[in-house]
Amino acid sequence: MPAILESGSRVQELAKGNSIPFPVASHGKQQKMRVRILTLLRSIGVRDGLMMAVAMALAGGLDYGVSVLAGRWLEPAEYGIFIAVAAILQVLAQVTNTIRNVVAFYTAELSAKFDAKQGVSAFVRSVWRWGWQWGLVATVGMALISPVLGRILRLPNAWPLLAASAVVLLFFIRTVTDGALQGLQNFGGFGVVQVVQSLLRFLFAAGLIWFGWKAVGAIIALPLAMAAVLILALWFLGPYFRERSTIAPQRVSWSYSSHTFFGLATFALLSNMDALFVKHFFSPVIAGNYGPVVTLAKISLFIPLAVSIVLFPKATKRRACGRDPRPILLLALVATLLPGFALTGAYFLFPASIVRAIFTSAYANPGVVLGMASLAATLYASLNIWLNYALSLHRPAFIYTMIVILIWQGFGMFFLGRDSLVHMTAVMASAGLAGNIAGFVTTWFTVEAPAVVLAPTT
Repeated sequence: MPAILESGSRVQELAKGNSIPFPVASHGKQQKMRVRILTLLRSIGVRDGLMMAVAMALAGGLDYGVSVLAGRWLEPAEYGIFIAVAAILQVLAQVTNTIRNVVAFYTAELSAKFDAKQGVSAFVRSVWRWGWQWGLVATVGMALISPVLGRILRLPNAWPLLAASAVVLLFFIRTVTDGALQGLQNFGGFGVVQVVQSLLRFLFAAGLIWFGWKAVGAIIALPLAMAAVLILALWFLGPYFRERSTIAPQRVSWSYSSHTFFGLATFALLSNMDALFVKHFFSPVIAGNYGPVVTLAKISLFIPLAVSIVLFPKATKRRACGRDPRPILLLALVATLLPGFALTGAYFLFPASIVRAIFTSAYANPGVVLGMASLAATLYASLNIWLNYALSLHRPAFIYTMIVILIWQGFGMFFLGRDSLVHMTAVMASAGLAGNIAGFVTTWFTVEAPAVVLAPTT
């Protein structure tokens, strides 16, 4: 810190002597940003970020272990079924994460008020009831469309998708508990819930595949694990569910909710379109061999998921307090891009060796496709950071831009990627790059004024 102050004094002295060609005010802004970043590096936010990074790395590693286990124990064609249905579940998870983000957004704002506990309690209990009602409706709807969706994906029967229908209700109610923990910045509880769920999913998947349930067993392991861990999530939130609040619950802005829905749905389609595209347009053999590519590329999303979970409520609260959230954004982008680019480099250099070591020699060498898919996934990961940042500031312009980019990716994959996986992944990477540029243009220069009357915060 003394070195920074000394540097600032030196600039002012040179400026007085007309020895430098740039304004002191501009340099002062740069120094202030630098001081803020250094302060953040020593702050509780970094501690929370590291905690979530470790937790989500463990959870992601276990989820990744399910995909590796399925890839090693199932035949390539059966594994292709699992990957296609898993992509559907990823889209559903991202879409229903609208609930988590909305709950986290309002919980973070309510937790900054003087009557925080009553406000949070009333809000969470009302959203919990809503989640049960609409979750049951969505579950029935998923079961009804499963036969049609199975034919589109060229599945042998509808049983894999019917097994996946069981998870829809849990996507609705578990996102409520996750959003409440996230908004309250109870990252310890949030992380424990995720790790335990992923561990149970791995154990259930291993047992069910071992007993001959094949792809259906690997799929149904997720709803079983989510149902079991729901009890743990409710235990962490017990004080808020037991609180008998006398105030009316916070009303939800449908404008904000709809923007959150479209943003997360767009991101879900962007980042999972390739698995569905390959399953529909390519042969079962190629789709099966593309399964390891999807699994390996998704590793780039592990750490960014943790970072975005921490970024969202902290940026929301800083905005509500009238403080600049951009230093947190910069740290999040660095933590996202550096590991992703390193992993992508390894995939470009050793694609065949990596696939053979992890998935056995039953799968073909993906060549440059693995590196290209990982590059796209890394750019998607930083795009997810921009998305959460835009949602924390309520900047809908970025959401609209993402929808345009999704359309570009869809058309590009259809016209250029139906006969070439290299061209398909190149289109994906271009869409990810365009999304990152759009994030900077639409969010960097605008920080809104405080939205609520706040209690003193840390």
